[in-house]
Amino acid sequence: MRNIIKTLVVLFSASLFSVVAKAGELSVTGSATATLVHNGGVNHLGKGLGITNELMFSATGELDNGYSWKYHTELDMADGGAASNDDTALVITLGDMGTLGIYDAEGGLSTETGYGIGAVGVGQDYSNTMTQTGMGTDISSDTNITYTMPSGLLPFGIVGAVGYAPNTADGQGNSQKNTGALNVVDADGQNATQYRLTAAPIDGLKIGADYYEVGGASSALGQEHTSGNYYAQYAIGNFKVGMFQGYMETGVANKHATASADTATAKNGDRYDSDGFGIEFAVNDQVSVSYSEEEYERTDYQTITAGSSTRVVSSVTSDAKYIQAAYNIGGATVGVALVDTDNSDFTAGREESRTVFSIAMEF
Repeated sequence: MRNIIKTLVVLFSASLFSVVAKAGELSVTGSATATLVHNGGVNHLGKGLGITNELMFSATGELDNGYSWKYHTELDMADGGAASNDDTALVITLGDMGTLGIYDAEGGLSTETGYGIGAVGVGQDYSNTMTQTGMGTDISSDTNITYTMPSGLLPFGIVGAVGYAPNTADGQGNSQKNTGALNVVDADGQNATQYRLTAAPIDGLKIGADYYEVGGASSALGQEHTSGNYYAQYAIGNFKVGMFQGYMETGVANKHATASADTATAKNGDRYDSDGFGIEFAVNDQVSVSYSEEEYERTDYQTITAGSSTRVVSSVTSDAKYIQAAYNIGGATVGVALVDTDNSDFTAGREESRTVFSIAMEF
């Protein structure tokens, strides 16, 4: 009798395993990067050694109607070293009709790094001396649902995508058991929508643009929160050149006032404009080098004084130069990146530099 029970248990377990195997396949991929950082200039903090890693757990499967799906979540370390689960997505491929995805800290549609110049990584997004990264706004900052058109549907390689975040106050890492935050009407808006268009009209040329806007903002706003970017990249032979331009306007509650708590290091001016260009050269299959420049201008509108019809407008521009080199030794990439910034953190006369030595593995 006992042997019969054991046999039944084994058969039942095997049947469950078979159902799971048919429902989807699980895979694990990831990367690990070790870095040695040396800071110079005003922010001379000496050397720092660190290791970052990302582990992506992915599952895929098919539905009865022929659609397919993919789920993934990542385990990685935040800048402070704490481990966290983030970058989660459930994406359904709708046959020839594109994809529909539900994203948590994923599904970004911003194109500010689309110009893609950087032997190790793209400009400020890879390494910077400032206290914030990027000047635009991305739908991935909030839990969102995004539809992406299929490739090949439109001429010139045009692909469109639109993402919608229903509650910008709710944060990330939610489930149906989380009541969420109160979605109030304020300068940040109650929801957000972002659009993206990319195209490849000729061989070697890539272009794209995005636009972000909030909804449900206070009617008393003098300025709503919006942002947008566009880029172009052209590759010919071993050379690749690229450029981008973008802007962001923050929500201002009163058209006669500037943004609150406006400091040199916080990203809360009234308007930010950014642009950049660069060139990358592949010496051979293993070695590549790049040079790029990026500028970020912060504009502040001062309070209009009583009896005056004009306001004082002030601005400061941070200018960063990036020199990078990478050497692929098969399974690992050794890199060096140099960053030199004038007026860093939007502070006139503040000069900072950073040198990053890295070795990265992917698996």
